[in-house]
Formats: sequence, C-alpha cells, structure tokens
Amino acid sequence: MALGKNTSRIRLFGGNDFQLKISGTWTNIGHLLKGQVMDETDSQEVVFSDGNSIELDGKRKVKLVMTLAQTSKEEMELVDDLRGGTFEGYYYNGIVDGKHQEFYFESLNVIPKMNIEVPGSPMQLVLEFSVNPQSSNVSVTPDTDLPSNAQATGSSPVSGKNPYYLTLETTV
Repeated sequence: MALGKNTSRIRLFGGNDFQLKISGTWTNIGHLLKGQVMDETDSQEVVFSDGNSIELDGKRKVKLVMTLAQTSKEEMELVDDLRGGTFEGYYYNGIVDGKHQEFYFESLNVIPKMNIEVPGSPMQLVLEFSVNPQSSNVSVTPDTDLPSNAQATGSSPVSGKNPYYLTLETTV
C-alpha cells in the first residue's frame, strides 16, 4: 500500500454507471447525479467500575444511495418494482490514480423510498439500498459475475476485505 500525498487520487467526478441484476440481467438504471457508499460503524461507550471509560466499535451499517438525474414514470415506478427484493449491484466509480474503480455488492435490499426534489436543478430521484452482510468476505468472478461492460476481468474469484462489498481496481 502506498499511502501519502498523491494528487492523482483526488477526484471530482464519478463513473455514472450503476447497475442492478434484475431477473438475472444486469440493468443500467439511468444517469447518476451522484452515488454514495456509506460504511459507518457506531461507537459504544464502556464505563469501568472506577469511572474511566473507553469507546469500542459498535454496530456496522453499510448503505448505498444513488441519486438519479432521470425522473420519468419508468424510473419512479422502478421503486415499486424493486420493493421487497434483494439484488446484486455494480457501481463504476470512474478512474482513480490511473485505475478503473468498481464496486460489487452481492446483496442489496431496497429501502422503499422515493425522494423527488421539485423544483430541482435538475430534478432527481434518490434510491436507497441496505447492503446485506455475507457470511464471509464478498468475492466475485469478474468474467462471469459482473456486467459485460465492467473493466475488471478474470476467470478466478477475487475476494474483498469485508462481508458487505468488494472494491475492484484495474489499470487503465
């Protein structure tokens, strides 16, 4: 790992490609204004009998929020079509430090919300997903499990470092 100051890792734009696997087919759901992967851990205070305390990691919650620029009837009804379902997800996050960055989510639950901002510039539709943890770290075989336009390739499984999602990087 090469941490440190590196301006090629500073980004202002994403990749504008979010897809869900619906009925066995990867489906691009439209132009994105923004995408958020929210991986948060609550802290929990432990107070000892002498009055001193420490904070420990608590519950981990991972959510995915996609803000669509498209707000036709078809996109709005997508919320109802997805309601109650569990889907695989793919998000292309653009180029970071000379590498294509992609996220793979093995299991997303739709949080049934539809927030349309009117007036908006542009109007937007916000889709929220809860990312389901798996029993082990997420893994994917790029050639068979990712959308056909994914940048990552390979016929062997690639494993991540957590049970929620996998980050893939492929040299441009």
